[in-house]
Amino acid sequence: MKKLIITAAVAAAMTITSCDSFTDTVPKGKVIPTTTEDYKGMLIDITNSDAPYPLPNISSDNVLSNEMTGIDAQSKAYFWMEDFYKESEGDDTWNTCYEQIYKMNVIIQNLPSSTGGTDDEKKALMAEAKMWRAYYYWYLQSLYAKTYDDATAKTDLSVPLALVPDLEAKYTRATVEDVTKQIWADLEGAEQLLPETPANHYRPDKAAVHALKARILLYEGRYDQAATEAAEALKGGNTLQDMRTWSFKDEAKPYSGINNRPTNYYQSSETIWYQSDSFASLIASLSISDDLKALYQPGDLRLKFWFSPVDRRGNPYDNGETHYMWNTDYSFTVPEMMLIRAEALARKGDASALDILNELRRMRFSDADYKPLTAADGDLLTLVLDERRRELPYSCLRWLDMKRLSHEGKYTKTLTRELNGTTYRLEPDSKLYVFPIPLQVMSLNKNIVPNDRKL
Repeated sequence: MKKLIITAAVAAAMTITSCDSFTDTVPKGKVIPTTTEDYKGMLIDITNSDAPYPLPNISSDNVLSNEMTGIDAQSKAYFWMEDFYKESEGDDTWNTCYEQIYKMNVIIQNLPSSTGGTDDEKKALMAEAKMWRAYYYWYLQSLYAKTYDDATAKTDLSVPLALVPDLEAKYTRATVEDVTKQIWADLEGAEQLLPETPANHYRPDKAAVHALKARILLYEGRYDQAATEAAEALKGGNTLQDMRTWSFKDEAKPYSGINNRPTNYYQSSETIWYQSDSFASLIASLSISDDLKALYQPGDLRLKFWFSPVDRRGNPYDNGETHYMWNTDYSFTVPEMMLIRAEALARKGDASALDILNELRRMRFSDADYKPLTAADGDLLTLVLDERRRELPYSCLRWLDMKRLSHEGKYTKTLTRELNGTTYRLEPDSKLYVFPIPLQVMSLNKNIVPNDRKL
């Protein structure tokens, strides 16, 4: 890890380590945070919401590309190659997440002794910092470790667990159990300390805590508990965007804009806690996969308004491709919480899961095209999972769903992709569902061991 995981984004935080204590001489030209307001400033930085990199989307079965070369990291992820980055290259997902964790560690270590803030203010900011740390550890573990399994969590290797801002520490990889315990320790009681209503959707509130807990519990396979947390999250607001009211500003050029649609997810009534990435153009360059496209039924407004068969000039894509045209978004949303509740019910055979699906789908079809789902439409859990895939196509969650469902034996597809005469395969519950530990990280810290991705 070392300085590899630190960039200018946390330069202010790094200066704290420049002196042995706050009583040392402040280096010329440096500003060392000392007040509660200083640490609040680090927490409200909008880049906190902007760290994930879209490799999980690229690896998933939701995308299709005929232009991947197998040379860059994105192409290597698309073909599930053994390593994504060369030793000379930094892993954007790993590095950016650890930058954010480092920043939160600085806040957590120094906020209690800061000046100018009340005890209640410090407690609330501390809860916020720990929530960010929990989120980023969950995200890292979800990609670089095996699917959570109670039977093997004590021995399955996860990611290095850094809890203090030490740039020189030579960490080893913690176990999935250890990282999971720390995540839950960071979230303990957070909903009691955070506000009912956030200052904006970039900052977490009570509903966001419940939403994060719901997502984590879903991927731990604790479905009833996940549903309970999701229901609590929805108490903070459960308004769906009504896509029936949307229309293109120019039907011939969908990229011209959509009337009545929020210009970004952080402005949407569906957003509980905003998370995004800076690489929307990368996903926009990929085509929707054939099987995902086929999942959208006639009249589904999500296919109409989220994907486009023409480019920004209104010219058709080659080979009749359809590309995603809205910003990729990893936010915690009302639809996600609804779908978590529906999945928990479906796993118990409770047909009321259909009521949740139909409540969502009413807002995704015109009145003329809407037909409620019934038990006659198929297996209850399959209906929920298909709806989850349609609603959350490029949230990075599809890759994690493939991973967890494959481990469970419910996702049994073998995916294949061709490059220069070579066929790359992703088998059910394959080792390739676990991302490779970056070569650069292992070269700087010999204590970090690789994931086994050799077939």
